[in-house]
Amino acid sequence: MNNIINQISHWELLDIEKPARYLGGEANQAKIKANPKLRVCLVFPDLYELGMSNQAIKIFYESINNRDDVMAERCFAPWPDFEALLRRKNLPLYSLETGTALNQFDALYITLPYEMTFTNVLYILDLGGIPLLWKDRKDGPVIIAGGPSAANPMPVSKFMDAIFIGDGEESILEMCDVLISAKEAKSSISEKRKALSKISGMWVPEFPAKSVTRRVFKGFSQSAPPLHPVVPNVQATHNRAAIEIFRGCIRGCRFCNAGFYYRPKRERPVENIVKYSCEMLKNTGEETLGLLSLSTSDYSNFESLVKALQASKLYPEQTISIPSLRMNDNTIKLLDETPQIRKGGLTFAPEAGTQRLRDVINKNITEEDIINVMKTTGDSEYRTVKLYFMMGLPFEKDEDIEGIVALVKRLEEIGRSTKPKKQISISLSGFIPKPFTPFQWAGQNSIDELKRKRVMVCKGLEGSSTKISWREEYLCLLESVLARGDEKICDLILAAYQNGCKLDGWFEHFSREGWEKAFEQTGIKAEDYTRSHNISEKLPWDFIDFLTPRAFFEKEYRRAAEIAGEEVE
Repeated sequence: MNNIINQISHWELLDIEKPARYLGGEANQAKIKANPKLRVCLVFPDLYELGMSNQAIKIFYESINNRDDVMAERCFAPWPDFEALLRRKNLPLYSLETGTALNQFDALYITLPYEMTFTNVLYILDLGGIPLLWKDRKDGPVIIAGGPSAANPMPVSKFMDAIFIGDGEESILEMCDVLISAKEAKSSISEKRKALSKISGMWVPEFPAKSVTRRVFKGFSQSAPPLHPVVPNVQATHNRAAIEIFRGCIRGCRFCNAGFYYRPKRERPVENIVKYSCEMLKNTGEETLGLLSLSTSDYSNFESLVKALQASKLYPEQTISIPSLRMNDNTIKLLDETPQIRKGGLTFAPEAGTQRLRDVINKNITEEDIINVMKTTGDSEYRTVKLYFMMGLPFEKDEDIEGIVALVKRLEEIGRSTKPKKQISISLSGFIPKPFTPFQWAGQNSIDELKRKRVMVCKGLEGSSTKISWREEYLCLLESVLARGDEKICDLILAAYQNGCKLDGWFEHFSREGWEKAFEQTGIKAEDYTRSHNISEKLPWDFIDFLTPRAFFEKEYRRAAEIAGEEVE
């Protein structure tokens, strides 16, 4: 086996930022298997630090490597300095475990967590010596994508041999079985795709006639999380042992794709979470336990869980990290009664500045809830409060933007009277209509309109101590195009990559010029994808059964319009 990392000298690595990203050999790395029947590489199309925090990668890595007949390895997108080194030495991108070129694997399983990684997929395939288009592949690894941003598979359909929609715990092992059988039968790559298309939840672009139903892992509640996660060599974005305490959401925010993608809500029992958490902390040496879900304070037995975790602490300094909270009474009670929660800032997402618009988007918190949380936590150790708002939401009016300013000023006033004083920061982002939500038909504000609204907030808070950050408006437009795209968007992504676009989620590497040139080269108009759609229109993703009826999304969209005093066609 040719380990590519052995062809790179220590002196060359010294010129690379964070060379440990590319070396492997971490604690809990899977043992190398001599002659597995199948070798797969789990690919996260962004940097090592982000990928090592991704829960899907951890789940699949451990479940596959628990089998004797399959070996799973890992690969992440390199920073441009390491890319330059590989190209200079004419070396392909490789796996961390054995330094094997990507084109030598039987399959690549690519997780797509957000749309701005789409060019990174081409970046990784290109560096790995793999043809970018499935039609050009006659042999080599089968390329399979999945994850939340694959819910609408059309924008990446020319690059993938197969695309999986839904929970992957069971299907990932079914894929391995299918590929082992195909490998033993010396099947062609087309025959492998045909065999994969029979897996529930799998869509294969070569055989697109098949209808696809989103896959749900019904055994989640009694399943074990990854208990031996690999401990990163470089500090990961989320530096903690993390356990998913429940999957799904019951809130039904009308803008939220994740809330519908992960339905129904399924909880792990308290006793299982405590048992697994102790094992995970012991196996990683971490002192912080992260409790993961779309909204952690919605766990039905949260108070009992926190008390049980406190009673079973392995280390005196052990703390709990809770990344997602709602501004309601449950959260207040939680913060009051759990001093072992890691102190830092409080982060909430009111999303809209007025109660009218929060009702329109079905964000189930009131102005009173928001104010009450701020007052109740006033004398706590939490020194910072960060709030997330969206602009350009469906049926939004200027009064709603002014409402953001008014709400922040009220919270500032409360924060000044507390000890310690609270520092408020807000993050603004343009609304992005996502598939499989009630707002999938809604239009997106133009770049100029989003800028106008952002300036309204900034001017309204001039002289304020609140820190304001925002997402660049062009990125919001681009994400909307990539999320709601059809097959033609593959050509846009390919052109953008050929124009040098990659690592689009990183400000220092994002090339608006490269994307604008790609729109010009392909003749694709962004407004065709950001415009509002008539409810009767056929959408590119309508062939997928998301297990939430289209009629429900339509009803919810009409309900939002009714609350706003408007109509939709």
